[in-house]
Amino acid sequence: MAQIVLFHSALGLNDGMRRMAGVFTEAGHTVHTPDFYDGRVFDNVPDGIAYRDEVGFPALAQRASAAVEELGLEGPVYFGGFSLGAAMAQSFGKRHRQAAGAFLCHAGGVPKPTSWNGGCWLQMHYTQGDEWVDAKQAEILIDSARAAGARACVHVYPGSAHLFGDPTAPEYSPELAQKMWGTILAAIS
Repeated sequence: MAQIVLFHSALGLNDGMRRMAGVFTEAGHTVHTPDFYDGRVFDNVPDGIAYRDEVGFPALAQRASAAVEELGLEGPVYFGGFSLGAAMAQSFGKRHRQAAGAFLCHAGGVPKPTSWNGGCWLQMHYTQGDEWVDAKQAEILIDSARAAGARACVHVYPGSAHLFGDPTAPEYSPELAQKMWGTILAAIS
């Protein structure tokens, strides 16, 4: 089965994140959940974003990189992230030598000038009206991945929920979450 590294949202490595990781462990995969918030957990997105801004994204990215390095991963690895964590998954999908796939959930990605890793597929999952996602930016990232030779696709769901896959979030949608998990698991298998 696959090795998966999942990066948490701005809420931190909370129960919702552990339950989402459980979707993959129940399917037989090995899952790692680096905590780049050093144990801090938040009940709401604004507080989590305030912590992100206080620490700074570059410092958080360094924490995530150090945590992944400590894992000593071998073989192909799939990187996934939720909201803020999708930026981490995107970064590892682009540059990690073992990246076989990247899935960005509840986020649209941020295109960068460097090209995508052509050996790493890319999936993006978000709702049509998610105020945290810029669909134009998502399409630029998808086009960049395709130009590098990677399989890349966007899955846009109805509604405007942000953390629709987090079973502890108020906007959780079992129907949408099930579709998202099915699509991701099919790509990993």
